[in-house]
Amino acid sequence: MRHVAGLGRANLFGVLAALGCVTISSSSVTPASAQDNDGPAASEGLARLADALHGNESFKVRAMAAVQLARLGDPRAAVPLADALRNDEHYAVRAAAAGGLGRLAQLESIPALLTALHDTDEFVREQANGALDRFHTPAAVLAFRDALASEDPVWRLAAVRAYGDVVRENTSVAPFVIGALGDDDGAVAHAAESALAGVPHERAMPLLVGALQAASSPVRAAAARMLQKRTDKSAVDGLVALVASSEEGEEVRSAARDALKAHAAYVDVPAALKLAADVDLHTDPSRLTALRTVAALGDPGAWTAVKMALYDTDPTVRIAGARAAADLGGEGAKQAVDAARARETEPRVQRQLELIGKSIR
Repeated sequence: MRHVAGLGRANLFGVLAALGCVTISSSSVTPASAQDNDGPAASEGLARLADALHGNESFKVRAMAAVQLARLGDPRAAVPLADALRNDEHYAVRAAAAGGLGRLAQLESIPALLTALHDTDEFVREQANGALDRFHTPAAVLAFRDALASEDPVWRLAAVRAYGDVVRENTSVAPFVIGALGDDDGAVAHAAESALAGVPHERAMPLLVGALQAASSPVRAAAARMLQKRTDKSAVDGLVALVASSEEGEEVRSAARDALKAHAAYVDVPAALKLAADVDLHTDPSRLTALRTVAALGDPGAWTAVKMALYDTDPTVRIAGARAAADLGGEGAKQAVDAARARETEPRVQRQLELIGKSIR
C-alpha cells in the first residue's frame, strides 16, 4: 500500500469520502443548476480555487480545492477539474477531480472521465467509473455515441453500460445496445447481452427478433443465442429464416438451430413434415424451408423427407436435402450425403455435397 507524507491510502480514502471528494452516492448530490453561481464573488471564488487546484504544492490542498470547486455547483468548475483529472501527478487529486466531475454532471466532462478509465491508479479508475454513472440517463446518454464507436474497448464498455442502464426503461436507445452484441471484445458484447436480458419480455422480444435480421452476423448469432432463453411465437419465422438460409455461416445457423429447438412448441411439426415430403411442390420455397425446419428441430420424421430430397431429380432439392441432413448430424447423415455425392452426375452439385459432407459432425 502506497503512503504519501504519512497518510496511507485507506486513511486518505476516508478523508476524501468525508470531504465529498469521492462519489459515494449520487442521490444526495445537488444539481449544478440549482446553485447560485452569478456575481463577481462567485467568479472570484471559483478562480481562487482553480488556482489552488492547479498550482499548490500540497496534494492535500489541491484535493480540497477539487472538493470545494465541485461544491460550488458552478458548471464552469468542470474545466479545471477535468484538467486536474488529466494532468495532476497525485492520484488523490485525480480521484477528487473525478468525483467532482460526477457531482457537477456536465456533459463536456465525459471525455476526461473516459480517459481516466485508463489511469494508472485503480482508485482513480473507480472514481471515474462512478462519476460516469451519473450520466446514465435518457437526457445524457447520447453523449456516449463517440465512445461507442471508439477503437478503445474500455470506452465502448463504458458506453454500453450507459446505454444498457437506460434501455431497460427506454428502448429508443436499443439500436446502440443491439449493435454492441457483435462487438469483438467479449466484455463489451457480454455487457450488451446483460443489458438486454434486463429488458422486460414484452419489450425485449421485438428487439431480439429484429436483431435476427441485423447486417452483422455476430449480432444475428448473439440474438439467436439469447432467444434460446427467451421463447416467443414471434421469434419462430426469423429463426426459421436463418436455419434455412444457404448464405449464413455455421455460427449463426448453429445458434438459430438451438433457439428453434427451444421454440419447438410454437412450430406445427406435422404440417412441416407434410410439406417437406410433398414432392409435388418440387423446389417451392415452402417445401425447402419446411425440410430445413424439421431437420433443425431434430424430429425423427425428418429422415424420410431428407432421403426423398437426396434422390430428387432437381439439384436444388438435393442440395437442400444434404443441408437438412447436416442439420440432423451424426454418422448416418454423413453416410447419406456421401452416398448422394457418389451417385451425383453434376460436378457443381457434387462439389457442394462434398463440402456439406465434410461439415457434418
